[in-house]
Amino acid sequence: MSSTLRLFSTSCCVAAALLVYAGQANAQAGAQPGAGALPMAPDVFGGYASDHIIVKFKPGAFERSGMRPAARGVVGGAAEPALSGQLNGELTAWRAHALRRAHAPAFGSPEVAAAIGLDRTFIIEVPEGTDAPAMVAALGAFTDEIEMAEVDGIGGVAEFIPDDADFSAQYGLHNTGQSVGGVDGVVDADIDAPEAWGLHTGDVGTVTVAIIDSGVDPHPEIADRMVPGTNTADPNNPDLTTGDCVYEGVQHGTHVAGTVAAQGNNVDGVAGVTWGANIMPIRVLQTLNPCFGFESDAAEGIIWAVDHGADICNMSLQYYTGTTELRDAVDYAHAHGVLVVAAAGNNNIGPWPFSIIAFPAKYDNAMAISATTNEDAFANWSRWGDQLDVCAPGNNIYSLGTDTGYGFASGTSMATPHVSGTAALMLSYVPGLPHVAMRHILADTADDLGGVGWDDHFGFGRINAAAALTQAEKTVWISSSFPPDGAIDARVPHEPDGSAPVGWDSVDVTFTGDTLEVVAEDFSVTVEGSLDPAPRVFAVLATGSPDTVTVVLDSAIPVGAWTTIQHDYTGTKVRLGYLPGDVDGNGTSDQSDIIAVIDAINLVVPAEPWQSDVDRSGVTDPSDIIREIDLLNGASAYDSFLGVSLP
Repeated sequence: MSSTLRLFSTSCCVAAALLVYAGQANAQAGAQPGAGALPMAPDVFGGYASDHIIVKFKPGAFERSGMRPAARGVVGGAAEPALSGQLNGELTAWRAHALRRAHAPAFGSPEVAAAIGLDRTFIIEVPEGTDAPAMVAALGAFTDEIEMAEVDGIGGVAEFIPDDADFSAQYGLHNTGQSVGGVDGVVDADIDAPEAWGLHTGDVGTVTVAIIDSGVDPHPEIADRMVPGTNTADPNNPDLTTGDCVYEGVQHGTHVAGTVAAQGNNVDGVAGVTWGANIMPIRVLQTLNPCFGFESDAAEGIIWAVDHGADICNMSLQYYTGTTELRDAVDYAHAHGVLVVAAAGNNNIGPWPFSIIAFPAKYDNAMAISATTNEDAFANWSRWGDQLDVCAPGNNIYSLGTDTGYGFASGTSMATPHVSGTAALMLSYVPGLPHVAMRHILADTADDLGGVGWDDHFGFGRINAAAALTQAEKTVWISSSFPPDGAIDARVPHEPDGSAPVGWDSVDVTFTGDTLEVVAEDFSVTVEGSLDPAPRVFAVLATGSPDTVTVVLDSAIPVGAWTTIQHDYTGTKVRLGYLPGDVDGNGTSDQSDIIAVIDAINLVVPAEPWQSDVDRSGVTDPSDIIREIDLLNGASAYDSFLGVSLP
């Protein structure tokens, strides 16, 4: 057989040539690996790759090559190993078909890399299914050429299986194919909770989830993390902890709360999606008719929860009138950075078509959640429609029951707390994560079900807690800006007499983390108080700081208006206005601004040039005092806007 020289390359590795001969599998394929702990199975989590191994060649192998790039096919001046005939024959017998560098040779510290041997580390590719441990053992005989040979281990997100006695019944968190309700499940038809717990289980007391429902019992799994709530349905009844609505044999609000935050890994019972969240019981259903209530009471419950520190509102409730009051309450939560997660509804309630999603899930500023089964099928009693966001397991869900017990229940009520719990886990893992970002992340990382992409039954798919946490960790959002958020007086310094005032046309924006992937398309611009068209962001420029970029507009912000530059993925924003002469930034031009200019001139209280250089001469000097007096006396044109005006 004739030999052939093949050149292989990848995007991350420098190409390397390997002289190989077609041949049969090595007779030693059944050989046992050498001493030491090795993975147990090929091509699985916790095992090893069967289509390649890792080899570190000895320096002598390179010395023998003579480092002749032209002769050896070396790329970028980095020498390849010169294999002996015996080693080449061994690799041929294993049907090796490529040799490539494990690392690009352009190390930032080449001396350190050479001392460690990173520049001598290669990947040897073989057919999938090769007995890689046996191959590693066989190459161990070539001690004069090979310093190290090893299998490439497979891992990933750490998985944490809690010891709760009934955890195996919680297929929604971890589906191994177990039978629930007489139906065998589909492996991995779950939210990947153990994989998420390998990253984070939820810090105690850092996140508060309001259970806006029928009341929550102080079950031992959550009692020590229950915080004060309210009863809006019956303000004269202080009882918040009696879950009077018995639904499928369990107390509705308590069952919901357990899915969100039951204590995990405590031997007893079940585990919640997050193990550390506070539970705020908000009772909005009636005392005499405990599974029913008014939208007005639900609206009041949302507002109370927001005003008393809730981060997330779980609403496993369904209404079908959709009052303006309830919508306004949801908008109130949204404006305060609180995520509202709501049930899409069950089709056995009311005369409405199955495709009509219930309120408040139907509102734009609430997440709408449908339900799936342990077979990853759409639950045929779940509502669906155009407003759907994501889905979660909701059929035969095992959680907290009456008193100290546990029980099964089904409904979009049971799907919703899987999402609220995941959001709480994300917020504990990445403190400060904006609620708009949470909503996007939950959708972006969901496991797609049904048709490709979004559909009106599954939304963007079944949520994946592990993927959501991983994405949350990478998310950046606006933390500050220059000029700062809320700054007024946005003329640029090149208008000394103020006759043609021009607002800022660029803003330095600082994010929580690395801005490498921040682009112009991430932003939108809106204007309030002006008929002028809003500028748009047309460029994002690096500033030399990894967390700060310059956002450049295609035109200056309009005079006499508030302009908002929003980072759409996270909903974080910078709001700037134009008000001449508001040196101290208190929202009005008055005598205090004259004092502020004097202080700036005397360096008593240094001020930014865009504040204190009132006449835009390029320096802060007495002429700015004159300009400020003219503004106060009406001697110069002045436009008030949005309630900010001269005295």
